[in-house]
Amino acid sequence: YDTDTLALFGQLDAALTDTLTLVTGLRYEDRDTDYSDSNGVDSDPGKGLWGGRLTLEYQWDDQRMIYGGVSRGYRTHGVNANILASMETTDDPDELAKLRSLQEYDEEFLLNYELGFKGGFAGGALLLRAALFYMDREDQQVKGSLVIPREDGSTDFIDHIANAAEGNNYGLELEMNWQALDSLALYANLGLLETKFDDYINADGEDLSGRDQAHAPGYQFAVGGRFDFGAGFYARLDVEGKDDFYFSDRHDVHSPAYELLHARLGWANSSWSLALWGRNLTDEDYYVRGFGSFGNDPRKEYVTEPYYQFGEPRMVGVSASYRFQ
Repeated sequence: YDTDTLALFGQLDAALTDTLTLVTGLRYEDRDTDYSDSNGVDSDPGKGLWGGRLTLEYQWDDQRMIYGGVSRGYRTHGVNANILASMETTDDPDELAKLRSLQEYDEEFLLNYELGFKGGFAGGALLLRAALFYMDREDQQVKGSLVIPREDGSTDFIDHIANAAEGNNYGLELEMNWQALDSLALYANLGLLETKFDDYINADGEDLSGRDQAHAPGYQFAVGGRFDFGAGFYARLDVEGKDDFYFSDRHDVHSPAYELLHARLGWANSSWSLALWGRNLTDEDYYVRGFGSFGNDPRKEYVTEPYYQFGEPRMVGVSASYRFQ
């Protein structure tokens, strides 16, 4: 499986006035893919792809800037080597037809519209970044999987990339850093996201149009702060959280919403750093991966059930480092 890529990129920043700048960028990529295997399968798709952006920036003053723009991005096409390497796993005509239909996947294109603000207030004590965005996705690349039954009742699980017809994403991103006191620094990050498939029927014939896309929680946040006691001693507290989300576009298994608490007590000077830290202090059970479209337990006669990969449990540790001058 070989790929050859030749790409050219250029950007031009034009000062229209003292406060107004037009940023233009363009990228062209020529990509050739060559695949062959011991089953006699050959595939060599080649494509020319382009992306770019057009952004207008307004410098409000020395500390603040407003911008708006549109950009076009892409993901390259490719070959599902896992699919091609698994053609001999079944003799079922229907399953073979699914495998053949997923041998290759096309490129994805995205149009992104964004309006944002970057800047500081109170002499730089408060820094703020905010962005509103809307994305149109064409031939969206999605991760999927095929479940091929074996003779003993177990299954062969084959990952692949496929194309949905269309999708759209929109949301808000907000970042804030505030030096509230000389000894106290606070921060807050928030992301709001809405995602939908406009038109998508997966390899099993299921219509997922209108469903949320996988790994796209409706909100994510992180808030926290650091207090300096003086003489190099400090304390830090952080809370992060995430909304529920689907693990895959193939099944309905999802991660529940969760919040995690972290803390750190430390001391540092120009050379030494010592810290006592804890992560997930409330020992929250949460999932980072999930599977739900196959059975893998012979004790249950391979009944279809969900399987989860858990995130890290409560962890407490001590760290030390020395910086050579």
